[in-house]
Amino acid sequence: MAAQRLGTLLVAVPGLSGTTYPPGTTVTVRGRGATVDAFVNGDWLPLSWWEFSDGLREDIADR
Repeated sequence: MAAQRLGTLLVAVPGLSGTTYPPGTTVTVRGRGATVDAFVNGDWLPLSWWEFSDGLREDIADR
């Protein structure tokens, strides 16, 4: 199994389910590089490097 880490969305991103997650949403990230797999409650979000930040940023939703 690939290593997992937490991240924070920087922009709104649609999941495979059709739900759009707003900036500030905490995601579980798998992979490294320009694109990664991210998950929110089992919903898959294919992310590009510019759509998320590694780690948790509680103030990001206030921007």
